[in-house]
Amino acid sequence: MEKGKSVKVESPVFLYDQVKAGIIEMINKGEWGSGQKLPNEKSLCDTFNTSRITIRRALKELANEGAIEIIHGKGTFVKSSKQKIHILNLKGYTEGLSAGEGNFTKEVLVNKIETADAELMQLFNREEPFEVVKLVRLIRDGNVAFSIDYAYLPCDIYPGISEKIKNNVSTFTIIHNDYGIKFGRAKKEMEIIYPSQEISNLLEISRIDSVIQIKKLIKDKNEVPVHYSLYYLLANKVNFYIDIDAGEE
Repeated sequence: MEKGKSVKVESPVFLYDQVKAGIIEMINKGEWGSGQKLPNEKSLCDTFNTSRITIRRALKELANEGAIEIIHGKGTFVKSSKQKIHILNLKGYTEGLSAGEGNFTKEVLVNKIETADAELMQLFNREEPFEVVKLVRLIRDGNVAFSIDYAYLPCDIYPGISEKIKNNVSTFTIIHNDYGIKFGRAKKEMEIIYPSQEISNLLEISRIDSVIQIKKLIKDKNEVPVHYSLYYLLANKVNFYIDIDAGEE
């Protein structure tokens, strides 16, 4: 944390306004990113060399102005705007987010080949065992966890794709450009659930924080299943919308 933020008692500006300005400056400089938890009151008192009363007044004012969010029992967080996601979008995951909003990165946590289980065999309409690339990626908005994505790619459709997958590389771009696959239809199932221990750990949330689970199965132009993904979004960070031409009656 940046030092030398002490408030000036002799200044005509109220102490809590000085603290407010200091916190906003630190947010704008990226010291605390969107959705990130601020230090506790004691730490802020040390940073600004002022009393808890002043810190609390400053935080209350900033919360009223919408710059931060105070969640009782959890702490104080930089307010983050919700990301808009089109329900019908068939693009790659981060490409489907609203353009210009957020600073998204994708980190590959798992990239391995395994034998498909019974559920995947049914989803891909297979009667014989087959191998898939299991891909697990953590999506961050800045330095804050935003989503976790599990994707499954049949090796016989995408030979060698495991070697092509890197951090911040779109798998959909690889699928279209390197393998010539054209998507036809997609089916999405959305459900609000409580996360498993694994998901809560990866998203850095508690087991009682709700997440949106989305299952997506994509078929090509010949109705052959070519992609399955299961991803989890923080429910308080997204806003789903739909925009279609309904035509004339």
